[in-house]
Amino acid sequence: MGTALQIEDREERLSRARAALGAAERSAARWGGRIDRTALQPSARPVSEAEDDGLGARLPVPGPLRTLFPRGSLRAGSSVALEGAASTSLLLSLAVAAAGEDSWCAIAGMPDLGLRSAMDAGLDPCRLALAPADGEQRPQVLSALADGVGVLVLGPDLDLAPALWRSLLGRARTADTLVLAATPPGRADLTLRSTARGWSGLGQGSGRLRRRRLEITAEGRGIAGHRSAEVLLPQVDGMLAAVPAGAAAGAAARPAAVSERRPAMQLLPSVRRAG
Repeated sequence: MGTALQIEDREERLSRARAALGAAERSAARWGGRIDRTALQPSARPVSEAEDDGLGARLPVPGPLRTLFPRGSLRAGSSVALEGAASTSLLLSLAVAAAGEDSWCAIAGMPDLGLRSAMDAGLDPCRLALAPADGEQRPQVLSALADGVGVLVLGPDLDLAPALWRSLLGRARTADTLVLAATPPGRADLTLRSTARGWSGLGQGSGRLRRRRLEITAEGRGIAGHRSAEVLLPQVDGMLAAVPAGAAAGAAARPAAVSERRPAMQLLPSVRRAG
C-alpha cells in the first residue's frame, strides 16, 4: 500500500514538474530563449512513456509502426534512416509523432515541401523550421539545427559527406535531438526499408488512386534480426493506418477466385481448307 502511494506521489510530482518546465520553455521561446529539445512530454501522455530508463527519454511513434521499434518508441538523441518507397511520407509521420505538442521540428533537404504539406501531415507551423541547407554554410546550418531543435529531418536532396553525418549524430546525442534521415551516407541506430505492395481506389477502368499499401522492415540496435509491418497511406489522421486484418489474405485470394471463374484459354490447332 505504501509503495503504491509513493509511486502515485512520484508520478504526480513528475507531471507537475513537466508542466511547469514546459510553460517556462514556451515563455522563453517567445522572447528568443532556447528551444525545447523533446525532453518535455505532454502532460496528458502516460509517465511510463516519457521516463528516462538510463538510456534517454523515450519518444512516441505512429501507432501502426510501434511493433517495429524496441519498446514501441524511439530514444531521444537516436537516429533513424529510411530507404525505399514513400520515404517522405514516413519521415513526416515519424516527425509528427515524435515532436508532439512541445518540441520544435526542422526540415532540411526537402525543397519541394511547403507549409501546406507540412500542416496536412500534422506539423505545427509555429514550431517548424524549413531550411534549404545548401551553399557554403550548410555544415554550420545543420549543426545549429541539431543543437537547437527536438526533431531534425534530413531529406533525400541533401548530399551529406560521411564526416558531416557523423558530426551531426554526435551533436544530436548530446542535445537529445532525434535525427530522421532519408538514405544517409552512414549508419544509423535504426534503418527502415519500405516496399510498395500495391494501390487501391481504382475500379474497373475508373476511379482514383487513394491508398498505398507498404511493407516496412526495421533492423538495427535493439532488434534481433528484423521486424516487419504493413501500413496504408495516406491517411488523414496521422498519415498512416494499419492494414485491416485479413486484407492481405483477401488480396492474395482474389486472383485465385478470378482464375476459378474464368477458364484457361486454349489454343485450337489450325485447320486447312480444301481447295
